[in-house]
Amino acid sequence: MTDLEGLSFLEELPLRELLAHWIFLEGDKALLYLRLSRKAKNLGLDDAYDMFKLLSREAERHERKLRTLYTRKFGAEIPEVHGPSLEELSDIGELESENDVFAVLKCALELEEVAERVYSILTGKADDDFLRAVFSYLGSTEKLHERAIESLMRDYGYAEGVRKGEIGAS
Repeated sequence: MTDLEGLSFLEELPLRELLAHWIFLEGDKALLYLRLSRKAKNLGLDDAYDMFKLLSREAERHERKLRTLYTRKFGAEIPEVHGPSLEELSDIGELESENDVFAVLKCALELEEVAERVYSILTGKADDDFLRAVFSYLGSTEKLHERAIESLMRDYGYAEGVRKGEIGAS
């Protein structure tokens, strides 16, 4: 479940600090998707494996784009901002012992929901049209990622955490 307190903390940060923090979290997100891809591969979920590898590359691209934006606006040195980690913003930390397909997909969905929310916050804090447009675009890509994960959940037959055919089974 998304940590609303952590998101509130991020909402209070000035643009410069939020952007700096999110740059590092996008890098973390890329690594988390690599973990998810390994988990999916171990579970025999080829489609999820492919999607998580793609999402890892997307997070890396977002990180690079944000670094470029940051250095153009604020200078080359990106400070470390002490704020919530992705594990603190979502249930991803519980994934290590999880062998449930739905739990893996749900964690990925939460990562995308958090990312979309952060880009919305960044869009609101942006002080020029170019930054607003870039943040808005990146947020819309996160929404597309959410839809892709939801589609994958449907493809695997999950509805509200229960796999089709498992309803009423004990």
